[in-house]
Amino acid sequence: MIDSAIIKNIIEKDFQKVINNVVFENENHLKDKLVKFLKLNLTANINVKSEEITKFGVLDILVNNEFIIELKYADNVGTLERGISEIIRYINLDKKIIIIILDTGKLSKNILNKYSKYFKQAGAKIVIIIKAKGKRKRVDTNISFLEKYMIGKHFIIVNEILKNFTGNKDSLKVTLHRLEQKGAIERIEKGKYLIIPLGAEKGKYTLHEFVIGSTLIEPCSIAYWSALNYYGFTEQIPTTVFLQTTARKKNQDIKVFGVKYQIVKIKKEKVFGIRKEWIEEIQINITDKEKTIIDCLDKPQYCGGVIEVVKALKNNKFDRKKLEDYAQRIGNSGVLRRLGYLCELLNIKIKLPKLNTRNYLLLDPTMPEKDTKNARWRLLINLDDKMLGELE
Repeated sequence: MIDSAIIKNIIEKDFQKVINNVVFENENHLKDKLVKFLKLNLTANINVKSEEITKFGVLDILVNNEFIIELKYADNVGTLERGISEIIRYINLDKKIIIIILDTGKLSKNILNKYSKYFKQAGAKIVIIIKAKGKRKRVDTNISFLEKYMIGKHFIIVNEILKNFTGNKDSLKVTLHRLEQKGAIERIEKGKYLIIPLGAEKGKYTLHEFVIGSTLIEPCSIAYWSALNYYGFTEQIPTTVFLQTTARKKNQDIKVFGVKYQIVKIKKEKVFGIRKEWIEEIQINITDKEKTIIDCLDKPQYCGGVIEVVKALKNNKFDRKKLEDYAQRIGNSGVLRRLGYLCELLNIKIKLPKLNTRNYLLLDPTMPEKDTKNARWRLLINLDDKMLGELE
């Protein structure tokens, strides 16, 4: 067991003796020294954590998940002012707050006593003033590193950073959290952040959903219903952005900045027909027109059903030879059957290989089953007559 009185006593007496001849450069210097001291002087069953990230901010020190210790390097009033807002936020964590003010001799006793009173009024349980020499050093190597990395970029990808980062990974995590709090970046998902330009506002600034989606998994291409809409093959505006990839991702349904993303994993053999597009000065991958049609026949559930493919075919703005080649290359007889039947229905001339199968497939797997059969293409025609009549 530990209480605030014990912490106050060992800091005011024992820690004060330890730091009498130390010249502190900043709060981080003080924090490192105090954390080591607490770990050595508190019993082994007392847990001491440094820079604990919470939804209300980064705590300097957390003791036994019960006491928050916040440090104030008192060489200017602004530092003390920020302490008040921190206390108000941290009260929401329902823990006892201890403020330690390092008196470096730069501020008067009256000012320090005044802010000690303010801290207690804001909700701090204990305020401790300790004395030591201070010579402020404000260099933050993580900030400097990130600022150089961010030049000309739209995103921070932590795995990319770590390839050339030689510093402390935990401190980098804290720096990223602080940049997010300041509104300089916004989290997309774990390890990925959108860089907020100067003059823009976090929460309001974003990039095109295809650009954001392309950061979620690698490799990836915009595909299915999203690509249909991009090429003007459908008037329907999908509420989900469809991403095609060969990689595995635990969460395949993701929501970022209010936009839903659906990740669809395919075999490597099905990766072809991809082109580059520039959107908002950023290059993304997207399936070409012909591959989009073939993909949608391969997996109609990701395009709003076969009816959307019919609209694309009626548009007739595609390369037929390429469509024929892709239909065979995809390795799915269902694609050949659906494409053959739809082209026949729409009077589109197309050359496809003869079918060598006896089983029947649904024309549209997203629709209820029907018994109407088409023997030539070995399909169960499960689009209603009215819908088919409108499309002919």
